[in-house]
Amino acid sequence: MKKVSGIIMALFFTLIMTSWNNPVMLKTSFTGNVENDNVIEVYYFHFSHRCATCISVEEVTRNTLIENYPEKIRSGEITFESVDMDEKEGKELAKKMRVSGQTLLFTNDKKKTNLTNDAFLYAGTNPQKLQEKIKKTVTKMME
Repeated sequence: MKKVSGIIMALFFTLIMTSWNNPVMLKTSFTGNVENDNVIEVYYFHFSHRCATCISVEEVTRNTLIENYPEKIRSGEITFESVDMDEKEGKELAKKMRVSGQTLLFTNDKKKTNLTNDAFLYAGTNPQKLQEKIKKTVTKMME
């Protein structure tokens, strides 16, 4: 039964990702007008060779943001970028952000929150717990 519900959830998220063509979720730069200067930028730094947990961290993070903050994503108040540190641009951004390994990082003009430990602990075994951590982090950053 868990397998069936997992497959249904995967299909649901795939449908959302393919039908909701939102370039904001694919890159950090946003060209729209954001009235709020408190933009939350979410980065998932990884390498090209990825394990199942690495992939789950990205999927859970991306889907949690899409499901819970669609208006803020559309307006550019929340952005998400998956950064491959084996690519030139990824290496440069990682250096700028002082990241040296797989990292899930939430930043805005006031705070920087690293959820890497929670992400790798819960993404594969308890994704709901990771979703709650992500939502709490975003809520605190919006204050």
